[in-house]
Amino acid sequence: MRTTRRSFIKVSALAGGGLMMAISVPGSAALNRLLKEGESQLNNFLSIDTAGNIIFTLTKHEMGQGSGTGLPMILADELGADWSKISLVRSAYDPKFTSREMGTTGGSSTIDKMWDILRTAGATAREMLKQTAANRWNANTDDLVVDNGVITNPSTDESYTFGELASEAATLDVPDNPPLKEPKDYKYIGQSIKNLITPEVVSGKANYGINVDIDDMVHASIERCPVYKGRLVGFDDSEAREVAGVIDVIAVPQMTGVIEEHHVQAGVAVIARNTWSAIKARKKLRINWDNGDTTDQNLNDLAARMEQKALETEKPVFEKGDYASLKNQDGVEVFQAIYDNPYQAHALMEPINATAHYKADQCEVWVGTQSGERVNNEVVKLTGLSVDQIKINVFNSGGSFGRRFYADSAMEAVYLSMQVQKPVKVTWTREDEIAHDYFHPYQKSIFEAVISEEKKVVGWHSSISRTEGYHSGSQPWEIPYHFENIRTYFEQEPSIVHVGAWRSVAEHSSSLGRESFIDELALKLGQNPLDLRLALLDQPLNRIGTDSFADRVYNYQSLLQSRYLEVLQTVKEKSWYQSAQEPEKGVGLAVENFGRTVCAHVVELTMNNNTYNGFVIDKVRSVVHCGTVVNPHFGRGQIEGSIIFALSALQYGGVEVERGRVMRSNFHDNRLVRIDEVPDMEVHFVPSNDPPNGLGEPGTPPLAPAVLNALYAASGVRVRKIPVLKEDLVREPQAV
Repeated sequence: MRTTRRSFIKVSALAGGGLMMAISVPGSAALNRLLKEGESQLNNFLSIDTAGNIIFTLTKHEMGQGSGTGLPMILADELGADWSKISLVRSAYDPKFTSREMGTTGGSSTIDKMWDILRTAGATAREMLKQTAANRWNANTDDLVVDNGVITNPSTDESYTFGELASEAATLDVPDNPPLKEPKDYKYIGQSIKNLITPEVVSGKANYGINVDIDDMVHASIERCPVYKGRLVGFDDSEAREVAGVIDVIAVPQMTGVIEEHHVQAGVAVIARNTWSAIKARKKLRINWDNGDTTDQNLNDLAARMEQKALETEKPVFEKGDYASLKNQDGVEVFQAIYDNPYQAHALMEPINATAHYKADQCEVWVGTQSGERVNNEVVKLTGLSVDQIKINVFNSGGSFGRRFYADSAMEAVYLSMQVQKPVKVTWTREDEIAHDYFHPYQKSIFEAVISEEKKVVGWHSSISRTEGYHSGSQPWEIPYHFENIRTYFEQEPSIVHVGAWRSVAEHSSSLGRESFIDELALKLGQNPLDLRLALLDQPLNRIGTDSFADRVYNYQSLLQSRYLEVLQTVKEKSWYQSAQEPEKGVGLAVENFGRTVCAHVVELTMNNNTYNGFVIDKVRSVVHCGTVVNPHFGRGQIEGSIIFALSALQYGGVEVERGRVMRSNFHDNRLVRIDEVPDMEVHFVPSNDPPNGLGEPGTPPLAPAVLNALYAASGVRVRKIPVLKEDLVREPQAV
């Protein structure tokens, strides 16, 4: 990305001398305010003091994925910095930032979005420092060498540190189009550098929302309506008020945010001097709820409605060729399978929480959130205050996986602070978090294929029925395999629980069926599943349409096609996908993309009736193509974390709903994979100099279908759902 000096950067001297750079991308609404006294347009905020210390201001959320190290690595590499002098500070939400600069941290997009911005920022600062040194030496900047925070003139062996040049560099014009490094010259990018925040995490100094403690703060625990979108009729708080430490009991109304899914469930809040008093008193509340129509809903009825809706499709989302006619031809075989991917909970390590302090003319919030921007918008709506009267302090969070994308806890804290006129900290219990989660939507997928007399797949049909949530799996760019005749449908069913983003969002739902069905087709055709995938991928692409959108789709499909092929060819070259040579053992394969990143898993497992699920996963091997890998240590961690996350859903996941109520409550009945259940994992990245793409979510979708395929290889039983239970693996009795 290239920008002009006026649209890119403002430079000013620090009070103590040094260089401060406020970085902005073109198009920022606040650019015309940059020259005002005391204002800077911040994005990735770089400052260098006279001692050469470099302070990187993190504008993205740190939730364990390593953004607080990966992002400064990019800037430091182009800058030529001494990594030992890099330190990190976090920025509160500031409306001057563009959404690209400080918007939602999610969708595995942080490194992807910030790559060009940070490289250009580092390169611009480097050239300004070089120019300062060149002016002092009367030298040519092209002759100077920058490394490790020092600029050297090789012809004279003279040198300056960044700190010695920073103040003077701040007076120079900003250069246009600074040269960027070639990949062969990277010093930090591509290296497994340790996490900058690890020392503060292990020492307990890291700031998380759960740790917030401010003067005069009171604590709130909320009993929420057990049924989604139910309403409060009335309550008796007489016994609750007798608990020592209780200050007040307040009704919390049902609230709908600026974005509709930011729904706050109706409830009753106990305000107390400490969390435990609030929780104890809350248990003594006697509440009358209006549960509405959802009170009669249960999961089995929902599943039946969704399957029926998927079968009774109406208008196709996408059509190519003439699937309907093909299906009715003589001599063809039509093969169909139905797959079930249920609601999933997030089950965070750090419970949901938020603290707010409302005053008549200002409001401050402390919260671990993936989107300070979203929290800010909700606080504006709730309080009626202007943006400049609100401050959103963004903290680290102990896990998120999409759950902290929403602003509900902050809305609760602000509302209660408005009532009591004190700072209020809202802390959810584990039971609250699971019962009132923003669950991964439920999906039923029907896949169908037409097989010719020559034993070739000549037609592809998919019909997806999904509870309210993200639309995915039926668009042409979401089908990587080549078929001459395609017909896809997508239907939605009202959800009986709250739904939202969950690690890998809709791709997890759609991959389960598609990648299992491809395996089933391969076996039906008598082909190797890996070879069938390669054959279906290695076909000329057809451009769909002629407009600019069609061009973007074609380019996207072309990139994915090449990455799918590279990933699967790597699996083949490594001989990872081989039939197990021992009884009761199986090997399974699946591949999926999340955005531009493609990930394949090869799963090895052993049947074992002594375990909870009836099998043990021995090893997961992964091949990933994400372009440049900024930090391989974090990259492997993201893929390994995705595997473990997906294994919990596969082995113990799903959420039972009866009478509109979530039937799980804590880790005893919403189990997660334990350390002794984690398989050996091996991650290989396809070498690439392409710009980096995301790694936080791509490892989740292909895990479940790879396991289901391995289970069939080991047991001969085809399972088309998760979680996989021991009873699902009972072999059908053979006909006599």
